[in-house]
Amino acid sequence: MKEIVMKKADDWRKVYELYSRLSNEDLYLRFFHYYRPSEEEVRKLVTEQGDHITIIAEDEEGKVIAEGTIYDDGEFSLVVDPNFRMRGIGTAMVEKLIELGKEMGLKKIRFYTLPENIPMIKIGKKLGFKLTFTSDEVYGEKPLIVESVTSYVSS
Repeated sequence: MKEIVMKKADDWRKVYELYSRLSNEDLYLRFFHYYRPSEEEVRKLVTEQGDHITIIAEDEEGKVIAEGTIYDDGEFSLVVDPNFRMRGIGTAMVEKLIELGKEMGLKKIRFYTLPENIPMIKIGKKLGFKLTFTSDEVYGEKPLIVESVTSYVSS
C-alpha cells in the first residue's frame, strides 16, 4: 500500500469506484441504512471541501482502497475496500484523521457506528476512543487537546 495521501480534486471518480465495489451490507455499516451515493454526491464529497477534509489510501496500482472524511465539528467517517481489510489500513486512516483534527484545532474527534461494525469498534478501542454503547449505535470520542496544568511549588 502506498502512503495515505490527501485527496486530489480528480480522485472523486476513484472514490466513486470504491463505493461502487461495496456490498449493500458495507454501505449499511457506513451510512446506517442501505444507501449507495450518486456520482454527484461523491464528487461533492471529494471536491467541495468547505466544512470537511477527505483523505484516501491507494494501492500500488493507484486504485482507491479507503476513504476517510473529517468534518469541522469533529465527526469523521471511514470506509475500507473489503478486499483490503484486516491489514491496518483503517487504523492508519483514523490516525491520519486524528492528525488532521489536531491541525484543524478541534478539541475532540468522534464517530458513530453500528454495534455490528466490529472492525470500527476495535479501531476505536485501539486508538483510545471512549466508547458508549446503546442498543442501536456506538459513539466513540477522543479528546485532541489536552489542557496543561501548571503547578506551583511554594518555597
